[in-house]
Amino acid sequence: IEARIELSRRHLTHFTEVTYPNYHRTKMHDIYSGILNRFAHGDVKKLIISMPPQHGKSELSSRRLPAYMLGLNPDLQLAIASYSQTFARKFGREIRRIMSEPKYKYIFPRTRLAGAIDRGYTNSADVSEVVNHAGSLILAGRGAGLTGMRVDVLIMADMYKNAEEANSPIIRDSVIEWYKTVAETRLHNDSQQLIVFT
Repeated sequence: IEARIELSRRHLTHFTEVTYPNYHRTKMHDIYSGILNRFAHGDVKKLIISMPPQHGKSELSSRRLPAYMLGLNPDLQLAIASYSQTFARKFGREIRRIMSEPKYKYIFPRTRLAGAIDRGYTNSADVSEVVNHAGSLILAGRGAGLTGMRVDVLIMADMYKNAEEANSPIIRDSVIEWYKTVAETRLHNDSQQLIVFT
């Protein structure tokens, strides 16, 4: 068991297998999680992923990866952006669920998101701070503000709701404008960026 836990700390693939017992690995998933693992360990600073629907990209990049990265470094300011605040919050709930499981606590005992009992820590639908550390999980819909927040890792997942939005020049321009005027201004020289699209 200890060996498996240690492997879970070293690689996203093993972390996913332990925290998601029904996870079905294929060669494609191994390649994908291998690339995301390099991102998680800081070997890759900027990454764009484009995959068809129903291939497990969100499970790895928008649920397991944020939980894994906060486990590796509880001082990270990690932001997830999506096409709406509601959808970003959905990712947030799923990440919190992963991080509240006993298996997660055993793999990463130093990392715990603030709960209702943790006074003095932010615990809202949009921001959850890591107890006894400087890290946070920040959730933002397209167009939302990030004022006053430093972002170490920015994950932009599904910035378009559907093909109609993706084909709209107006919406595409609004996404670019939000990125340039809001998201990019919160990044620093060592920040990492991951963009995930269908």
